[in-house]
Amino acid sequence: MTAFQTERTAVLVIDLQKDNFTDGAWPVAGYEQLLTSARDALTAVRGAGLPVIYTRHWLAETGADAQRHEPRDARGAPLHSVAGTRGAEICDEVAPAERDVVIDKTRFSALYATRLETVLTQMAIEHLIVLGVWSEACVQSTVYDAVWRDYRVTLVKDACGAATDAVHKTAMLNMANWLYGGGVVTARELAKALAGEPYAGWRFTVPNEFPFTLDSVEAMYERL
Repeated sequence: MTAFQTERTAVLVIDLQKDNFTDGAWPVAGYEQLLTSARDALTAVRGAGLPVIYTRHWLAETGADAQRHEPRDARGAPLHSVAGTRGAEICDEVAPAERDVVIDKTRFSALYATRLETVLTQMAIEHLIVLGVWSEACVQSTVYDAVWRDYRVTLVKDACGAATDAVHKTAMLNMANWLYGGGVVTARELAKALAGEPYAGWRFTVPNEFPFTLDSVEAMYERL
């Protein structure tokens, strides 16, 4: 591929918080490598001058804004992403720069009851480059909400992750099946694309391109 949209494009970094390390409340498989890929992707997009928007799951210690049926501790506090705690901080490896936007959220989707849509409208954004965690929850919810709002979405697949590799890969395939106008790249190929070089990636052409089975997940994921 040789053409990659950079006009009206922003980068959305979803919930790369310290709670996702092995010793955190919500460990993500291969998180250290994921952060390396995310850092590489962010270096490329900053070099291209694209705006960067971070989200973080950010819940009151009292649990007042948590989901009603979300598990809590004996005091009623959420078990993760508690505002002001170390676990809720964005990881140092991918820390926001001074001009980046940071948006707090209390639900999976970054477009639910947050100021994100207002920010995107003010920036006249039409295309989102998305990376982060968890692939089947916060990433997928946000991506679908963005697609329903007619944003084009490019997923950086090696800068996304979940509790297991299988959960991540099936979530990526599920999103790709309905990613109207979007595509999937790796962090390395994204850097090439943003530099104006030929790059490899997958682009949406038809719905449900990947009707995977448990036996075919690996092979279909490699096509992304």
